[in-house]
Amino acid sequence: MNISQGKIAVLVDSTGYAILLPAIFNDFFTAMDDKIQLPPIGWFLKGVRYIALFVTVLMPSFYVAFTSYNPEILKLQITLLVAGSRATVPYPSFFEVLFMLLAMEFLTEASVRLPKAIGQTATTVGGLILGTAATEAGLVSNVMIILVAAVAITNFVIPINMMSSGIRVTKYLFIVLSILFGLVGIVLGMIAMILYLTSLRSFGQPYLRMFSMDWKRKGDQQSG
Repeated sequence: MNISQGKIAVLVDSTGYAILLPAIFNDFFTAMDDKIQLPPIGWFLKGVRYIALFVTVLMPSFYVAFTSYNPEILKLQITLLVAGSRATVPYPSFFEVLFMLLAMEFLTEASVRLPKAIGQTATTVGGLILGTAATEAGLVSNVMIILVAAVAITNFVIPINMMSSGIRVTKYLFIVLSILFGLVGIVLGMIAMILYLTSLRSFGQPYLRMFSMDWKRKGDQQSG
């Protein structure tokens, strides 16, 4: 399908992956199943993936910013709920976030390395035991467990594994910004990220173009 649209496919012997170029940001959120669905269903599924992108990247940093720097932005009931949940936690919110996210990263990597017969069972049981024990011991709050579960689930919604791995790293950059500057750091980080993505080009094509197109027809128009 990509070749028919004018893209180039690079195949390397003994490698199970193909490189498609040019590639834009929107391509990494498009699954092949979307092409056989009705257009409204495909648009809805792609919208869900973009929502998952913002949740997995920004939710941990927002938690740090709202609990440590800007609690007045939230409603009073939510602020009291979060404060009551963290009443027994002995360290700052950023340490709590990093501790749980790294624990989830360990479980994710373990699920990849373990045999398939026991990988899913071991990581599921390990996650349940870890979350329950950490909450009962007062090391993390109940809200933190919900947040980590939401971040882990939404990260796996991204259909392309390479983009999913990049997003896993990006959320730590926003956490560092929220630790240093609070909500202002998150806003500045989003602006810097958008400026960086808009400056990228994939073989002459804007990387942040939000809609795919027939690259062959576009090339013919430019050459004409």
